[in-house]
Amino acid sequence: MVFKPIPCKTRWEGLLLSFWIGLIDILLLYWAMQRATDTVRFALILLVVASVPLLIHLLYRVWSIFTLEYWVDRNAVTVCWANVRQRIPLHGMQRMVEGGAEELTKAGWGHWPGPYLRPGRTRQIASLTLLATRPLDQCLLLDTGDTVFALSPSNKDEFLTAVQERFRMGPSTHLTVAREHTALISRVFGESRMGVLLLGAGLLGVLALFGMVMVRFPNLPDMLPFRYSADGLPEAIRSKTALFLLPGIGLSAWLANGLWGMWMANRKQFLGAYMLWGGAIIVQLCSLMALASLLP
Repeated sequence: MVFKPIPCKTRWEGLLLSFWIGLIDILLLYWAMQRATDTVRFALILLVVASVPLLIHLLYRVWSIFTLEYWVDRNAVTVCWANVRQRIPLHGMQRMVEGGAEELTKAGWGHWPGPYLRPGRTRQIASLTLLATRPLDQCLLLDTGDTVFALSPSNKDEFLTAVQERFRMGPSTHLTVAREHTALISRVFGESRMGVLLLGAGLLGVLALFGMVMVRFPNLPDMLPFRYSADGLPEAIRSKTALFLLPGIGLSAWLANGLWGMWMANRKQFLGAYMLWGGAIIVQLCSLMALASLLP
């Protein structure tokens, strides 16, 4: 059986905030495209890029609240939200009680708009996992001995009846408490943060390359020497817009190596993936040194 949680208004507030952030990003990009290449244009693009992780995080939390469900079968209560499945074996539970009035640890800003979908603790409960849309005193607490899970089904009586009926049926298989992630990002990066750090460093390298060109661009002469002879005389003179070729190389390396590395990591070839992601950073460092030598 599938049970929905008690509805909460914060999911709509989170969705509305996500819409406004996306709209502001579109306006900032439009403004940036209307300007000449200068520091302000780069700053506008940087603001948009910086807002993307915030927007992704916010949309993920909204997705989590909208998709929160409780599945009950003869073996377990499975709590589903976004790309996560939390399994709570029925015959591993020691008791089910109505939530008390204990004071929870405060939710951080990163938990909004799902302040009750997170880890927590109280003075009486050291290990508490909130999988709810309501405060603790309005939840059902499922105590497994090691961890207490707080749920907020919209129909508590029907939920309790379903759990008790299936408990009496007995388990068809032995299960343990477990959490599973089904998203591609979890399959690609697993538990290690190395891949995220390498890709993040590569993105910073791309921004540094474009920033170096765009900040200096208005004060550069229209034509620049790009290659010198053995006597130190300029052999190739091009428009200053050709400087964007080097940031473009850095961006292409980050995208190509990033996607190729994700494909390899998804096949559990993590060493090759790390070499590809690290290689993109090396390309960006070389482009950065070449750019520094070309700028007057």
